[in-house]
Amino acid sequence: MSTISRKASSTARTAGPRPVAADRRNRQRLRDLCDEVIASFRVARGEDLFSERDRAEARTLMPQARA
Repeated sequence: MSTISRKASSTARTAGPRPVAADRRNRQRLRDLCDEVIASFRVARGEDLFSERDRAEARTLMPQARA
């Protein structure tokens, strides 16, 4: 290995964001973005995002939230 290539490889840095926690579940903003992308994809395919069960459950929770 030449001196130039050795020096280049020892000083090379990876590009990208600052280091984050190893556990991806702690990356809430990334998780929210992924959820939004998946929802957009489902809407584009004509899929209903919420089942009737989801809607019924939401209806039971709504009066509780207003109180």
